[in-house]
Amino acid sequence: MNDVKTLLAFRDFSVIFDTDEGMLSAVRSVDLSIQKAETVAVVGESGAGKSQLFHAMLGLQAKNASTSGEVLFNGQALNGLSTRQLNEIRGVSIGMIFQDPMTALNPYLRIGKQLSEVLEVHQGMSRKAAKQPVLAMLKKVKLPDPAACYEQYPHQLSGGMRQRVMIAMALLCKPQLIIADEPTTALDVTVQSDIIKL
Repeated sequence: MNDVKTLLAFRDFSVIFDTDEGMLSAVRSVDLSIQKAETVAVVGESGAGKSQLFHAMLGLQAKNASTSGEVLFNGQALNGLSTRQLNEIRGVSIGMIFQDPMTALNPYLRIGKQLSEVLEVHQGMSRKAAKQPVLAMLKKVKLPDPAACYEQYPHQLSGGMRQRVMIAMALLCKPQLIIADEPTTALDVTVQSDIIKL
């Protein structure tokens, strides 16, 4: 029997920005339900509000943005949760692959440290214990030399390699839901196909 329980639901969800020119509606009255094991694509023109929808869902919206409506994840309302409560969900139950890895990755930390921190924070692993799962995930996302990548800084990697690091980071804790904001734009067609299969 298929489990048709709703994993994620938006109910009349809107994102509004308070700008110098007045109130700007970036996302207007979205109603959307995503079931477990379902793949959904949210499509639209550049600037249509796709990224804003998911950033706001995770409490990552800009300071001048406000939301209305409701977001439910496994039946739990996400809007209104504290930062601490959201941090317990982000990265563990919900993984996010950001559109621009150069701004999402910390330029001052080596790749291995950034990925290991995910397992340290969310799964209580030591840095030493986290190294092997991190290397395995870097290999899984088709980085050519995971051990070398582990020691490098983001600026030392190509755009496609940084994107694969972001994908690895989102997959590390085996989240129930993965939100991918144009995750394969910097990847060649062969690698795109492999990544989608993950």
